[in-house]
Amino acid sequence: MSNILGEINTFFERSPAKALEITFAQLKIDTYHNGQFLQQIQRPNCKIVLQKVVNNALAKMDVVDNLVFRFSFWFEKPTTENYFKGETLQLPRPLAEGTLQMDAEKLTLQFTIDAPDKNLQVHVRHIYTEIQRLETKKPAQKELA
Repeated sequence: MSNILGEINTFFERSPAKALEITFAQLKIDTYHNGQFLQQIQRPNCKIVLQKVVNNALAKMDVVDNLVFRFSFWFEKPTTENYFKGETLQLPRPLAEGTLQMDAEKLTLQFTIDAPDKNLQVHVRHIYTEIQRLETKKPAQKELA
């Protein structure tokens, strides 16, 4: 079994490629409303795409397999080997208040689907486990901006 954070760090630190597509064996999506569990969805063979960007301290993640739509966000590159926790930057509306956590066994992305009425907000947690495939990619020029 691959070390998720280790593979991501290796890509950012040593790979000449500009993008890395990671296919995970399992994605578990949990949703909550007002702190109460709503539902859990499990999906096999789910992908994210990591991209190197001009600002060397930041990176971009494309979340390919989401409940409703594909989206991207920026985050600070991991600087540790065993555990990383950071905030998501520039989440697209209506997504807000995101965090990203990584260790050897899982990558966890959490965010809120925002609404004008706080009682209508939904909290979402993605948990990706077990890398199945790593594939380097060359992204389109506009994706690197």
